[in-house]
Amino acid sequence: MRVEYRFCPGCGARLVERTVEGRPLPACPACEFVAWPDPKVAVAVIVEDDRGRLLAIRRGMAPGLGQWALPGGYLDADETPAEGARRECLEETNCLVEIERLACIHHVLTPDGGLLVLAFGGSFVGGAPSPTEEAPELGWFGRDELPELGFSSHRVAVRAWRSGVPEVL
Repeated sequence: MRVEYRFCPGCGARLVERTVEGRPLPACPACEFVAWPDPKVAVAVIVEDDRGRLLAIRRGMAPGLGQWALPGGYLDADETPAEGARRECLEETNCLVEIERLACIHHVLTPDGGLLVLAFGGSFVGGAPSPTEEAPELGWFGRDELPELGFSSHRVAVRAWRSGVPEVL
């Protein structure tokens, strides 16, 4: 969801368009507030079990309703990216994962604005894999049997994870 500021959150003045660093942006005429179009930050995790299988979920909510994806979601402001990836995996699959490495940083333009996806590789370390409201179907897949993932950032992340070289796109 894109937030469009009309009033300054600091002083309440109506924002006006002002050129800031060569860009027209909503800005406060009374104080220094500028409504920069910051991206949302999301995390995803490529979970591998001790048999080399990867975990994928079928999404139970938009965006990507019904599509296969990696466990993941939006990062909360009070957590590190690795903490967010662990939390999202637990919420969606009831799986505990140990985050081992960064696989990919991917920028995506969406209808609501920008999205920065930080994807990690990790190992399954516990829990009871089971469906949830956010992921009503999940499965473990061989490296070459992973279903088509609905998000480009997830496809790039798996490719980078397989190569062992983090990608920044």
